[in-house]
Amino acid sequence: MTLEHKKYAIIQEIMTISQEDMIDMIEELVKKVTRPKYTLDLSRHANIKAKVDLEAIKKERPPVDFDMAEFRKEASELEWDKSIDELLQELD
Repeated sequence: MTLEHKKYAIIQEIMTISQEDMIDMIEELVKKVTRPKYTLDLSRHANIKAKVDLEAIKKERPPVDFDMAEFRKEASELEWDKSIDELLQELD
């Protein structure tokens, strides 16, 4: 059976269903499969621009050079409740 035949067979089965709850279940399943996994709702956020001027941002907040020595110093002062091996195992 080809993919097209399978589609038509499913459509025919759905057309014969008379129970609304069954149709609702099928609708939910289709939504789960076709809806993007992650959505971003920006409707509650203000001051979001459609276009961004990168040069203006660079002038407003100039990039800061990364200081590896300072990073290592700060990192060595951190206290962890787990060993590095335990943290790495959690990543798997």
